[in-house]
Amino acid sequence: MELSIDNYKNILSKDLVKRSEKCIVRECDEIEKNKYQAYVDENDVSFDVTISLNDKKEVLHHDCDCDSKAAFCQHKIALFLYTGKKGKKKLPGNPKKSNKLDILVNEADIGELRKWVKEILIKNKDMELAFVHHFSSQQNKYTPQEVKKLTLDAVKAVIKNKRKIEAGEVKKIVDLWTEIHLPIVEKYFSGVTDVESFKNFNAIVESYEEIQRKLSSSSNKMIKYLESLFDKALISLNELQHEDDWKLALGYFADQIDVETFDQRINYLSFLEKAIGYNGTSKGRTLIDKLLKQYTRCDPTKFYHGKIYTETLFKIVLNNDLFDAYYKVFKPITFNNDYNELLIENLINSGHVKLAEKYCWEQIKSNFREEYNLRYLQFLKEIATLENDEHKLAEVLKYLFPNTFDFDDFLFIYSRITNEEEKKKWRSKVLSRARQLASQNLDAMKFSFKLMEFDNKYGKMIDYINEYTPYNIILEYAERIILANKKEFLKTIFNKADLTYDMDEEEAMEAIPKLPGLLKKYYTESEIEFSINNALKSGWYHRPNMLISFIRNTKEVKTR
Repeated sequence: MELSIDNYKNILSKDLVKRSEKCIVRECDEIEKNKYQAYVDENDVSFDVTISLNDKKEVLHHDCDCDSKAAFCQHKIALFLYTGKKGKKKLPGNPKKSNKLDILVNEADIGELRKWVKEILIKNKDMELAFVHHFSSQQNKYTPQEVKKLTLDAVKAVIKNKRKIEAGEVKKIVDLWTEIHLPIVEKYFSGVTDVESFKNFNAIVESYEEIQRKLSSSSNKMIKYLESLFDKALISLNELQHEDDWKLALGYFADQIDVETFDQRINYLSFLEKAIGYNGTSKGRTLIDKLLKQYTRCDPTKFYHGKIYTETLFKIVLNNDLFDAYYKVFKPITFNNDYNELLIENLINSGHVKLAEKYCWEQIKSNFREEYNLRYLQFLKEIATLENDEHKLAEVLKYLFPNTFDFDDFLFIYSRITNEEEKKKWRSKVLSRARQLASQNLDAMKFSFKLMEFDNKYGKMIDYINEYTPYNIILEYAERIILANKKEFLKTIFNKADLTYDMDEEEAMEAIPKLPGLLKKYYTESEIEFSINNALKSGWYHRPNMLISFIRNTKEVKTR
């Protein structure tokens, strides 16, 4: 069901409508038939909102630049209700108002009109700049310096010396830019191979970057404006018929990445990534070579966006199947595990295992926290296995095992320790660690039970059953524990507390129904009932655990 002014109360929550009514809608324009755009203020923050309706006044499309993940935020609903309350009234720009304005303009004294316009323009610098630009004889040629001055003057005309730009002011700036940049960008789009036209386009981008560094705003209209310029540039570039022209035009962007303006570097690099993606490796290889050559001449760690610079180039290389050609160019980035893991994985897959091994140990040495070493140790295990080097594998597993508690790894290491005293100490050490971590690490708990099974010490397993032990583990070893220590097992499982917040209840309910039948195989009904009663008298806060509750509930059902 589409949202409309007739049914919104049935679709939207009362709370959402109430919150929307606290918002203020201003500067609402009907930019197309049934398409409305406005600023919606919530406290001190403004948001750009757009709503499109069909002829039945049902919502077709909607957009807001807030962070809400909901389909309809309070800002969209505020504008939606605002348009609904207008009813049949026209929003600003209706024919009656336009006709009245036309009449007044036509009847006004020219001298008075000019005087009044001049006074308004003097008071509103943004309007003055637009007026001068519109009525001056259009320049055919601009220098980059002139373009930059025009761009920055537009900002100053709107906000003067303010550091924070309000959403309404951003809209005015972008509207001014759209007008003053039009002849500049149109000239570039019609001749993207012309270096002078590119310099002027570049001046717009540089000005934008300067403004982004100096000023702040919650609106995303500026970045959307810049993105629209890049999108139009990409269309013009893709329409070039000759490959050499394409390489020449994109080469201008690549040349700018070699300068010390870090934000611009990323904007252009992302643009080039998209351009190469559209046109493929065969066409983009020369450009990729150029980008990688630039990269090798610099130290990305000294750049503000050095990590993004490296990651973007790495992605370009992977997407174009050029890793083997450039694998030596990329180095790990400290504390950037996602990128590092992808780099090492590709090194291993392409056969460069020595370099992968070197990078793994470097990251392990630089990491402060042990858990971050896990993936690198797993890579080292894979490398040692590929090289069929059992000595190296055993050394790696010594580091890896305390993180994974893989029993096969334990056996591999244990079998290769020749000194009996050392073997005994190591076994004691890893078991102690497993016992310490069992309450928060299921693999550690499983290892403790498996080690007792390996040593054939089933009676000892009773000491390992506690409030954290899952019922499926108890079920797995129950019969062998009973045979080893029948009396203590019954007492232990009924006195066991359940930390249900830390338990997989679905897994527990698969195992628990199987335990009563097993108990009946080795205990009488009276023994089971006696042990349950004792547990309820002296157990943990006298609360029955899940096993006792299941047995009692089953009995109640049978007696009905």
